Amino acid sequence: MNESRVIFVSFLFIIGFLIVIFRLIDLQTRDKEILEELIKRQYIREEKVILPRGTIYDSNENILAISIPKLTIFAIPKYIKNKEKVSEELSKILKISKATILRKLKRHKGYVVISDNVDKSLKKEIEALRYRLKEWNIGILDNSKRFYPFNELGGSTIGFVNKITGRGAEGLEYKYNSILGGGLKKIRFIADATGKPLHIIDTLDNISQGKDIVLTIDSNIQYIAEEVLNKYVKLRKPKGALILIVDPNTGDIVANATYPNYNPNKYWKYKIRKNITFQNAYEPGSLAKPFVLAKAIESRNIDLEKKYFCEWGKIKIDNVKIKDHTPFGELTVRDIIVYSSNVGIIKIALEENPKELYDLFFKLGFGKSTGTFPGEASGKLRREYQPVNVAYLSIGQSWTASPIQIAMAYSSIANGGLLLKPRILKKVIDKETGKIEELKPVVIRRVFKKETTDILKGILLDVVEKGTAKRGKLRFYTVAGKTGTAQKYDKELKRLSTEKYYTWFAGFFPVIKPKYTIVILFDEPQKLYEEEKIGGGSVSAPILKDLVDRIMFYKKIKPDKGSD
Repeated sequence: MNESRVIFVSFLFIIGFLIVIFRLIDLQTRDKEILEELIKRQYIREEKVILPRGTIYDSNENILAISIPKLTIFAIPKYIKNKEKVSEELSKILKISKATILRKLKRHKGYVVISDNVDKSLKKEIEALRYRLKEWNIGILDNSKRFYPFNELGGSTIGFVNKITGRGAEGLEYKYNSILGGGLKKIRFIADATGKPLHIIDTLDNISQGKDIVLTIDSNIQYIAEEVLNKYVKLRKPKGALILIVDPNTGDIVANATYPNYNPNKYWKYKIRKNITFQNAYEPGSLAKPFVLAKAIESRNIDLEKKYFCEWGKIKIDNVKIKDHTPFGELTVRDIIVYSSNVGIIKIALEENPKELYDLFFKLGFGKSTGTFPGEASGKLRREYQPVNVAYLSIGQSWTASPIQIAMAYSSIANGGLLLKPRILKKVIDKETGKIEELKPVVIRRVFKKETTDILKGILLDVVEKGTAKRGKLRFYTVAGKTGTAQKYDKELKRLSTEKYYTWFAGFFPVIKPKYTIVILFDEPQKLYEEEKIGGGSVSAPILKDLVDRIMFYKKIKPDKGSD
């Protein structure tokens, strides 16, 4: 080969080499992002872990819901050298059967979670196991699990966090997602050429833990209410039942016991996860009657001793027959409420301006959701001024209200005439900054004069002392309130049932300076004996005897009546 040919070939090699060098430099600069994206797609994959959320406290700052730091233990079975030994050793630490772990390691080749509920105290033991067995493809991730220390206590109100998404799915956990935080966090793994993950390289999405919240719920009163409710549920076997307790001076929801209820720690085991206090609406029955009387007092200063003939329990309005629960002759205005005469209150209602009467019921908040709870019912209330519709309005039939609406309406009598917005969130605490946001009570409007409520308090006290709620009369404390009974519509018979009822009690205690408003509802309670007459007086009112004393003793409030 002559010298010129060698030089020429060498020159070509140098030119080719320089082209490769320049191309690599070009790739490192101009096409760097394209290459990185290509590598990322081929060799990096993402997994997700659940982030911790803010803590939920009751009004005494007892923990109702908390995110507990946990570990997720995973493995990449393809690279586990001795699956039998690994399964045996992990079984001892995790308290999971060897067979269960071995089955996971044999079924999967890529990434498999051995357990996502491992106490953080076991981290050192698992790390030591990796080093001892030289099994580097056993992995450890920090994770979080939502935990409810009191199990079912307040379950239907607190709600739960979905164990897959890490976000609130029902109740207050859902309502305050934006405050409590949580959710999923992405973890990046380096993967091999087949796409199988090898080890964690970093984390993404630096999300804060969220803020803590303090509720108005008092877990001690909640416990009392649930224990009492469960006692009567076993006795009466209803389809649904509740005890709602509210502070009438602030609108604070102090306790909300419901049946059915559920344990948020095991939410997936329950078919029904509704909170009937907020999410259902029912015919209120005779609970409506005191509001009609209040309108008559304010519009025309009706004489409480005026007598109405109650037609011996039957009245016809617009050719529609309406009956009383008991035949009455003449009753005073006061006794129409005390003994709950349908005919009597209908006659009083028909003497009022129908538009103004409906105005009052809307001002009391009926027909509109309070906005306190996710999926809250609005109830059904329409303006229908025909006499028969006014009659049904006055006896709480053919329209519906949610128990929270009833509680706030009766609280307006207890507090001197103010309709308050229900409050269940008391404080928001930012742990990072130390800032505390306190939510103040909200007055929506005045609905009654104080003088009117003073009159109503005396009448509603008589309801409990000698009227339809006398089975709830207490020895040490005064209670004012009203019973209600509403027939349920039977879809099969296409008429009102004579066997199925809603039974109510709504009121407040003690009477002079009320501390608590209480609403008690049973949906289709069963008879205790064949001849028993189901109603608010026989089913709901007696519960007061098991409930009020315990609450007042717990709060160290002195009795306000003698021991007659």
